Amino acid sequence: MSGSRMKPRFAVFIPAFRHNPAYRNTMHFEGTKEMLEPTEIRREQGFILEPARKIPIVRDVDVLVCGGGPAGVGAALGAARTGAKTMLIERNAFLGGAATAVIMNTWNVPISHMTGVAREITLKLAERSGAVIAGPTVPFDPEALKELSVDLLKQAGVEILNYTWVVDPIMEGRRIRGAVIQNKSGRQAILARAVVDATGDADIAAAAGAEYVMGREKDHKMRPVSVLFRMGGVDVRRAVEYCRSCPAENFTADRNFHILDLDKGLVRMSGFFDIADKARAAGELPEEIHYIRFEGVDVKRGIVTVNNSRVYGVDGTNAWDITRADIEARLQNRKLYAVIKKYIPGFENAFVVDSSANIGVRETRRARGSQLLSEEDILANRTYPDSVAKVWRHHAAGRDWHSPDGSEGSAQNLVYRTLQTDLNWFEMPWAIFVPNNVEGLAVAGRVLSVTHEADMWTRGQYCCLVTGQVAGTAAALAALRNSSPRALDVSTLQRALVAQGVDIGEARKNLVAEVA
Repeated sequence: MSGSRMKPRFAVFIPAFRHNPAYRNTMHFEGTKEMLEPTEIRREQGFILEPARKIPIVRDVDVLVCGGGPAGVGAALGAARTGAKTMLIERNAFLGGAATAVIMNTWNVPISHMTGVAREITLKLAERSGAVIAGPTVPFDPEALKELSVDLLKQAGVEILNYTWVVDPIMEGRRIRGAVIQNKSGRQAILARAVVDATGDADIAAAAGAEYVMGREKDHKMRPVSVLFRMGGVDVRRAVEYCRSCPAENFTADRNFHILDLDKGLVRMSGFFDIADKARAAGELPEEIHYIRFEGVDVKRGIVTVNNSRVYGVDGTNAWDITRADIEARLQNRKLYAVIKKYIPGFENAFVVDSSANIGVRETRRARGSQLLSEEDILANRTYPDSVAKVWRHHAAGRDWHSPDGSEGSAQNLVYRTLQTDLNWFEMPWAIFVPNNVEGLAVAGRVLSVTHEADMWTRGQYCCLVTGQVAGTAAALAALRNSSPRALDVSTLQRALVAQGVDIGEARKNLVAEVA
């Protein structure tokens, strides 16, 4: 009723101050007090036994999207626009994932070759003066993306819950029925008819028992992690003039990663090999850094993103590892900042605007489905009858920007220094979105069933937005039919995606033929 306050169905309080006898071992359910069994501590055996407890069900939805990065935003939009009651869970205070929390604010594909919600988001960012869409890549404002993501999701009717960790899947046999979450309100349960894992690390898929691989198949090494930072007060025009005055070999030869177009407001500077070599020899730069890279450049405001810290040998699913790596990356950034101001014209008066709220993790777990997309498939431009997306990006065979083996951009890494990337396309079959061993689950973003080499093509944020939309749309169709993503008729999914403006590649011809 208007003006009245409804009592919640569940009210659970787990005391924060368990040392206080007045609170110890108590739990309250709507005004009643129940005694909890004490926790059993088995120190010698290395574990504790928690007592069973009741976890309140706070939501029951059609589609639950775990993770609010580019893949999660795409998934939530795809699900909600298909008609599903959709909820998105995000651990940060804001949406955007790597694009905002890590400040990796450049997409490596031109607007002319974008599709689906990714194209919609990019155009709307440009309308808000939050992106430059005049060239081969798209730099954008992370703050603008935070705002736009919320606006679009709210318009679509998505319920957003930030400041929340997804803790465990809720399972009935091999079927996922939702997830347990943890936040300032305590531990709660969300039931769902279908779930999308857009965590980047396959957190839910792995916990649910899905088959997965960690890192590179042959040795399980993973790409380096980074902390990015932005510098303001940069005289971009002076920095560009300096780049133009230097020998070409001081910079990457790739015209898509070294761009000096002031007239279009499109600048991306990558190389400064001579400066990096000199500073490293003098002990001013860490051994891991062989070049300096500025992207996400806002020419008018004089803001650039520095993407150079590299920490190797890190397991992005291990909290101890990423804590160590975050500290190390920030120490590297202090040295980078000093070297940039000292040696690169245009940065004399520059200052740090901000840095990554989260460490940037490039690779961890990838699910395994009934099909595995390889780089050979991508390079051959293979087409599939169950294709659900045709994706473009600037890349080249054999170029791994972030190899687990190190020496990125070094004099020995001729691929990085001399290779030219081209705009290539590849199709993505539906089978790579559904992990083995779990029902009711679709995956997106970095979690797809692809090889380590193919992941270099599919892990980019633009691709994550597209694959998120695919997974979310599929989850919605399955939920609304009381089915599972694996059991979906692919042509039904393909038609829904085409209706949402997604390019599904050659498979669209079959749909047209069926209608004819």
